Amino acid sequence: MKSIRITIQSVLCAAIVVLVMVLVMAGLAAGQNVLATVPIPAASAGQVAVDPALSMIYAGGGPNATSLTIINGATFAVVTTINPSAGVSSDMKNDNFWTGTLSAGNVVAYSGDSNTQLSSTSVGSCPAAVAFDCSKRRMWVSSQCGSGNDPVWAFSADTLKLIDGPIVPSGTILKPPVVSPNTGKLYVTSGGVSREINPSTFAVSSTTFGTVLAVDSNTNKLFATSGDNLQIISGHTDTIAKTVTLTYTPAAIGVNNAMAHVYLLNPGGNSIDIYAETGKMISSIVLGATSQPTSLAVDSARGRMFVDVLNTSSNTWSLQVIEDLSSVRKCGFPGSCDY
Repeated sequence: MKSIRITIQSVLCAAIVVLVMVLVMAGLAAGQNVLATVPIPAASAGQVAVDPALSMIYAGGGPNATSLTIINGATFAVVTTINPSAGVSSDMKNDNFWTGTLSAGNVVAYSGDSNTQLSSTSVGSCPAAVAFDCSKRRMWVSSQCGSGNDPVWAFSADTLKLIDGPIVPSGTILKPPVVSPNTGKLYVTSGGVSREINPSTFAVSSTTFGTVLAVDSNTNKLFATSGDNLQIISGHTDTIAKTVTLTYTPAAIGVNNAMAHVYLLNPGGNSIDIYAETGKMISSIVLGATSQPTSLAVDSARGRMFVDVLNTSSNTWSLQVIEDLSSVRKCGFPGSCDY
């Protein structure tokens, strides 16, 4: 009987190992699900935004793209496409979304309720990526002309008017800027140098850390990359609290501030690595051998990521809607239902 029990236990252990391997190979742990894959044109791959209240997803083009694809967040159907358009950000108080028109030289605000244009301001210099400050009620827009001296502008999200600009950090801007609603500072890497723009004087100064790619607006933690390192920074003091050594440079970073999850896009590994804000790795989502993630937005209320993915085999693009509720069952974790 003892030998039979040992045999049964061995079989069960082997089965468990196989099951775990299957889950790992599938790339999705418990609470992680791909809810939808929405084909988008290459011209709409670059910057992603979401308005959870309207349940709308905005896939905006990057420096070499020209269109904005609007997707219904409930049905995942494409609502409309706007041209010309580069980057995008959403004002979730007024339910407006903003974009730059790149070579057309305009910064444009649209109503999220009707997708109709509210204003258009000519600024020249290829306005593209957009960052929203929900506290100071500002829209920051950066240029991506490739001229080597890309400017930045600050707009009022309420009056839709230009507040200041062009502000010239000096150098080419390759990544969308990030704003901290806690301090109002805009972080932008220009000419390969990480800089910050003062929200009161609009003066530009260099930082002591790498390229800021995301912020947790609750904790005011900044998440930056410096080579193959993730830097976790206190936005109150602009000091590096922790450095995590990686094996790659993330293409983009997103934050779920309800669960304190930090999402690192690993294009070479075709995966999304999930870290706690302490710097501890939680899990990894493997998208597939030919699925390369490039940019994302996060809906913290619903525990969802919206990720631009390039199929390197067919050279086609899609927006993947990925649900991450992997820590809601864990007692004591941020966002868990342990009541």
